[in-house]
This record gives sequence, C-alpha cells and structure tokens, in this order.
Amino acid sequence: MRKFLVRVNLLAFPLIAFSIGLTSSVNGQDISQSARRSDFNAFCEGFQNNYAYVDRPEKPWKTWRERYARAVDAADTAEAYAAVFESALDELHDFHAEVRSRNPHRWLPVPTFADVWAEFRGHDALIVAVRKGSDAEHAGLVAGDRVTQIDGTPLDAAIPDRLTLVIDNNDPKAREWALLSLLTGRADEARHFTIRKASGQTQTVVLPLKRNFDRDPGLLTASVLPGDVGLIRFHNSLGDQKTVDAFDAGLDKLRSTRGLILDLRDVPSGGNSSVALGIMGRFVTQMLPYQHHRIPHYSQPDVERNWFELVAPRGPFTYKSPVVLLVDHWTGSMGEGMAIGLDAMHRAIVIGTPMAHLAGAVSDFRLPGTGIDVAFATEQLYHMNGTPRQDWVPPVLLEETSPTGDDAILKRGLSEIQRRR
Repeated sequence: MRKFLVRVNLLAFPLIAFSIGLTSSVNGQDISQSARRSDFNAFCEGFQNNYAYVDRPEKPWKTWRERYARAVDAADTAEAYAAVFESALDELHDFHAEVRSRNPHRWLPVPTFADVWAEFRGHDALIVAVRKGSDAEHAGLVAGDRVTQIDGTPLDAAIPDRLTLVIDNNDPKAREWALLSLLTGRADEARHFTIRKASGQTQTVVLPLKRNFDRDPGLLTASVLPGDVGLIRFHNSLGDQKTVDAFDAGLDKLRSTRGLILDLRDVPSGGNSSVALGIMGRFVTQMLPYQHHRIPHYSQPDVERNWFELVAPRGPFTYKSPVVLLVDHWTGSMGEGMAIGLDAMHRAIVIGTPMAHLAGAVSDFRLPGTGIDVAFATEQLYHMNGTPRQDWVPPVLLEETSPTGDDAILKRGLSEIQRRR
C-alpha cells in the first residue's frame, strides 16, 4: 500500500499510514504519466483511509479512479494536474478539503477569500453579511441586497453548473456551498454581480481581480474601550506562532481592565492549535478539556479513536475578569475551535452570527511523485457537549450584519461585559 508524505499536521496525531512505494523526483515535480497515475491512485487510497467523514451518505471518492482516469492521463502540466484534484475534492462540497496549488484558474477558498456571505431566498441569494474592509463593502454591497446573477448567468443556471452530477444537486448544503464558492470566484477572474437593492433598484457590481482586505498592520491590536474594557482583535494571525507572544504583550497591558473582548471576526484562514492553546491558556487556572476529537475508523471499520484535548494554564498571570468572544462567518477553523473551547470551559461568552462551519481538523499531504499538496479533514471535532463543531452556533446568536453599518456584535459584547462584571 502507499503513503502520503505528511508536510504539515495542523493537529499532531498518528495518521493511518500506508507504505511508500514511489520514487520522488529531486524537485518533487515529476509530472510524467506514470507519476501522475501513481500519485492519483495513492491519493484515492489515502483519502479513503484517512478522511474523517467517510460515513457520509454520498461517497464520490469510491469512483474517482475510474471517472478521472482520462483526465489524469491528459493533464500534462502541473496546473492541469492540480485541477484534476480540485475537481475531485469539489465533489465533497467541503470547504475544508482543497488543493494547496497556485493553479491560476482555481476556485478561491472560502472563507479566506470570501467577502460576501449569502443564503438562498427563493430564486435569489440574500446577502446576509459583507466582510468589513473588503472590495464588496467598498463597492456598496450591504446585507439585504439580493444577488440575481453572477457573471451574467442567473443563479438557477449558475448553481447546477458549479455542482456535479454525482451529488444530489437539490441538497441545501450542497447548494449553499456552490453559492458561496461562486460569490468568492476564481483566482484569475474579476466578479460581476447583478444586485437588486432593498429599494427594488437593480445594478451591476464589478469586483476587481485582486482581492483586497483592509486590515490593521501587525498580528493583532490591543486597546482599551470606554468603561475600562480591553479589546484584542486578531488579524488573521492564528497560524503564526509569534501571535502568542503578541497576545501576551497585549494582555499584559490590559491586565487591570474590568473585562476583555476577544475579536475573532477576522481569522478566516484558521490557524494552528499551538497558537490557540497558548491564548486559551491565559484564561484557566487548571487543566481543562476544550474539545473532543474522533477518528471514526481507526485502522479498521469497527475501531474508533476518541480523546479530549486539554488546555493547560500558562503565563505569569491568569486573566480572571469577564471575557467575551466575538465571532461571525469569517471565524474559521481554529477560530471556531477557540470559540467552542472557551465556551466549554465557561471562560467566555461567545457572541455573534454563525461561523464558517468548517468541518473537522485538517492535515496536509504531499504526494511523493508530483509534489501536489492536498488537504482534508482527518479528524472529527466536537464541542464538549457533543455538538459537531461545524454545527455549533454562539449562545448569544445575533441577527446578521446591520445594513446601517453599526457594529451590533461589538455593542452586545460591551453590554455583556457590563452585565457580568
């Protein structure tokens, strides 16, 4: 049997292995037909053995070898070969499964590059949130707008085109996946939306090819709000180990505040558990469990592995005043893990909208011949109360972003701090 070369494990654990039987090229970019065939077969087998959600009703991976054999043989460039894996993983309708490629025509990952969040309302898509500081916000899109066409194609036609025939295209979650993917777009294309405003006016909005997101410099910012409430905002930095030191420095300045707000509404790319554990360790005085891990088929179908991950106290002091955690659709992966963890440990009140709904803990694999990097969930994750992380919603669940521009989530966070202290 074959094995992936593990490049990065976001959460360390022993993967179900299968032995290496391939010889890599020196630069890891052998795209000969034999290497392509070997790597794709290894990918199919490795996915079957390691994907955390193999019990889902539809299993497109069981026919990947047969259905993609011609595409593998025809993909004689690195970009074309990467696109084969992208097409296969798209059939999962799982934003936590992707190819780490720079294929210029690739669909951009959600929520990292998403700036519009929408839900179906009849034949249209109702925008429920617009990412702060994004091109979409600068173009005037607001919650309450309805998207009727994308790139000149009505949604009724665009959604089936983004989906695949091997999956039930009437499944609401699959249609939501397609909608968010279409709104986020491809890496090499500008986006054209036809919008119907709440007033009934129709307009065309063109968003530029290059995605721009306004963001304060640095890993995070720490400040004091009126009422002696501390605020720490993270700038998509949960994947940088230096964030722990930056957080420690910020918390030291806010040590005497009467309450603290942690803003995780700009962490769409997720992060590393080592960073999250470092942050959460400043809020506990004893070791506490924060999430439940599960591998459903551990080496054989009737064996599973389960464990609780613990947060250990760290730092020169424990912050003990009331803590509020702010989340929204751009709270992804490890940000979602921090939310369920601080809630489970009763160390923060989580306030906001539903999060990114990214399922499981992801591991990255490098295929040994072609050097293609793929990532998918290899563990299921649960809140300590048994709720799957991707289904968990904040206990203080607010309406979506107000079209008036008011930061209702931050306001509610301040009021919770005042109430609880």
